[in-house]
Amino acid sequence: MKKILEIKNLKKSYNGKKVLDIDYLEIEESSIYGLIGKNGAGKSTIMKIILGLVKKDEGTIKAFGYELNLKSQKDLNKNIGAIIENPSFYDHLTGYENLEIISSLKGIKKDEISKTLELVGLKNVGKKKTREYSLGMKQKLAIAMALIGKPKLLILDEPINGLDPQSIEEMRNLFKNIIKNTSTSILISSHILDEIEKIATHIGILKHGKLTYNGSLEEYRKLHPPFISISTSDNKKAIELLDLDTDKIKGKKIILGKLSNIDIADIVNFLHGKVSIYRIEEEKESLEKLFIEESRS
Repeated sequence: MKKILEIKNLKKSYNGKKVLDIDYLEIEESSIYGLIGKNGAGKSTIMKIILGLVKKDEGTIKAFGYELNLKSQKDLNKNIGAIIENPSFYDHLTGYENLEIISSLKGIKKDEISKTLELVGLKNVGKKKTREYSLGMKQKLAIAMALIGKPKLLILDEPINGLDPQSIEEMRNLFKNIIKNTSTSILISSHILDEIEKIATHIGILKHGKLTYNGSLEEYRKLHPPFISISTSDNKKAIELLDLDTDKIKGKKIILGKLSNIDIADIVNFLHGKVSIYRIEEEKESLEKLFIEESRS
């Protein structure tokens, strides 16, 4: 898979305090990389360094195969779209007119505007004044402004904060459509980890400026296998037979823990004929719960 972004040995300090110490981070083509961490973990700082808004102390960053530096930053930024902090608009202008200004600044043909508005779901409100937009519509317009010109990388810092559930779902579908229908990859941060889990192909977990995990969400899940629960005709008897503590009974289930397929088969064979087994289920821990547990360690 082609690398869109590659970071090595990135370091940044403020007033003698190290805020970033990243050994390695990469973003692949046609992927969504979710960057998660507490406030102050360094998420926004990474994004600002990539965009040249903050100067790094050490390390190298390659975008699209070229090293980012003072000489190359301007040219490489043409292939990067970004929303950092709160997006700004001309409220007295329409969504289309706001995109006209961005297109003019970037030297982009105006025929891209309608296509971009359609992609983000604003085709029918492009001629509406942005002061009449809902918060969700404004976030979509901000993404349209970042997408205009078909960037190879889209950087989104907390793009779903403050949105209602319907708007969050619309944004989730939008991100998936961007990956499906364009050649753009996405680097996104969010405190809503449930949403990151639904859209991300890869994640980076930041703790005190360091990545405690950096890789695919699928591999992260393998490191944290699901709990196995079982429901029987007589859970108390099953607990006694398995020599387990009574606190393993949660409602109508027995929580057996993280078991291999062989362990599960052994338990089923052992209980056969002694109690009826109604159901065996995998209970996956949420990314949010795993993140909280890791933050405490």
